[in-house]
Amino acid sequence: MSGQALQAGLVAALARLHAAMGKVANGDTSAIKALYAHSDDATSFYGWGGYELGWDAVSKRWDWAGQQFKGGTVSYRNLTSVATAELAYTTDVETFCVRMEGMDQPVQWSNRVTHIFRFEGEWRLVHRHANRLEERYEPTRVLKERQQQD
Repeated sequence: MSGQALQAGLVAALARLHAAMGKVANGDTSAIKALYAHSDDATSFYGWGGYELGWDAVSKRWDWAGQQFKGGTVSYRNLTSVATAELAYTTDVETFCVRMEGMDQPVQWSNRVTHIFRFEGEWRLVHRHANRLEERYEPTRVLKERQQQD
């Protein structure tokens, strides 16, 4: 496959990813689960802690995540996108504005997020790593504060 075709396929996969995450914000995980590689090496590091390894565990965690959302939007600001013939990755700032289970008002937050895709006849998501976007800070200050809390 030509480099242009691979790049076009990645652009389409990213559009699917963004649309799928919009559906997740509304409680529907079917599109994100369809985009994922259903393999033993599928992984996800979630913004709410923990990680999952293998499609069965990743799939169940997406189902749980979808239950937390009661409607809203997700937007992206792309930082990088890199593609080779077999692997591709993107780094983004991902912003949710959503209603959550058990909360009266919508909430908003941003994640630092990396998505890794593998080409399997089409680009399939094989890994997601998301964590809350925070301001830069001095690590020793934060660690000292945590020690004082313990």
